[in-house]
Amino acid sequence: MALKDRLQRLTGEKPEATQDPREKTLTDLRQRIEAVTTGRERRLQAGSAPDPKKARLLEELLPGEERENEHGRFYSVEAALKPSHWHGNQCVADFLSVDMDALSVLAGNPDLAAMDVRDGLYLDTETTGLSVGTGTVAFLIGLGWFEGSTFVTRQLFVRDYPEERACLAYLRELAKEKGYFVTFNGKAFDVNLLSTRFIMNRLHDPLAELPHLDLLHPTRRLLGHRLENSRLGTVEQHVLGLERGDDIPGWEIPERYFRWLRHHHPRFMVDVFRHNHLDVVSLSALARHLSEIVTGEGEKSREREGDHLAAARLLIDRTRHEQGRSKLHELCASCHPQVSREARRQLSLHLKRDKDWKGAVALWEEMLLADHADCFACEELAKWYEHREKSPDKALCLVCSTLELLSNRETDERDRLTYRRTRLEKKCGKP
Repeated sequence: MALKDRLQRLTGEKPEATQDPREKTLTDLRQRIEAVTTGRERRLQAGSAPDPKKARLLEELLPGEERENEHGRFYSVEAALKPSHWHGNQCVADFLSVDMDALSVLAGNPDLAAMDVRDGLYLDTETTGLSVGTGTVAFLIGLGWFEGSTFVTRQLFVRDYPEERACLAYLRELAKEKGYFVTFNGKAFDVNLLSTRFIMNRLHDPLAELPHLDLLHPTRRLLGHRLENSRLGTVEQHVLGLERGDDIPGWEIPERYFRWLRHHHPRFMVDVFRHNHLDVVSLSALARHLSEIVTGEGEKSREREGDHLAAARLLIDRTRHEQGRSKLHELCASCHPQVSREARRQLSLHLKRDKDWKGAVALWEEMLLADHADCFACEELAKWYEHREKSPDKALCLVCSTLELLSNRETDERDRLTYRRTRLEKKCGKP
């Protein structure tokens, strides 16, 4: 018998119950959670009362106001752009004339067609990193919306980590008043990050319930053919006519915030706020520009015909067949040979899918008249002669004449026509 047990028998003490290791682990875990929660509440209380001197310095360089709700305090900066304000080559007054039906096409969501442009919330975030994991925080949330004819931007600033919950709670209440929201690459980054932050702060995510227009994807579809990349800065420069000059590069923004946390001097954040403000305004300007391309109201110069060709494809993909056909018909008359050919090619395939053989054949014949060596038109007409008119001899004659014009070319199309000729010769009984 152990000495401890003997002493307990002599003194009459009851032996201690042996604690289950699993129960001990759970107890330790509960204690740790309680300690973390208590520490967090203390930090929240500490963060709710910033140094008055630092607060005055922040207000001098970044004029704004401290906001407070049930979850704490945060700082916000607001700007109001009048209708006469120009952003690049667009006027704020023009932002309001955006076609909502066109926006519904861009978003692939018909619900937007019944909304008003003033129902929209334009959103862009600045973060502590490029990951959407739990360690990344959106320290600056830029928001934009219309109040009458004025475009208002409001930037929510997390001066220190404990203010994040109050900031997100404000965003939650504002989003409840809106019908949809607009981002640039938000589906891949901003929305996922904010969703994570809402969960981490035990708050409901309102963005998950709103229709979302991510402008990155329609920008790639409509403008990708003439842009070296699809970054917002590139689009601003080449499409919106906006030159930012000494704008802060995106990779430097997280480090600026970390400097702010160490020193709390607003000079580190001035460029970040300006960068975020321009991003938010550009969202509204870009939405307007893309909607013009979809509706056909945009610039119709020779250099921009490719944009309208891409819009026609988008309309057809969104089952707006009549609108897409109308655009393609217009572009068939283009003075630019490549645009005209591509419009005829796409329209013919659309008519073929709808079994409008008369219209499709007429387009293929027009394409061959414009270019006797057009392999696409030759191949489609050969299919028509062989399978619809049941005239393989006529198809063979067409293929042979086209191949003669392609004798010096080494292309995949020529190889396909050669294979078709061989097959047609066998079908026609020719050696």
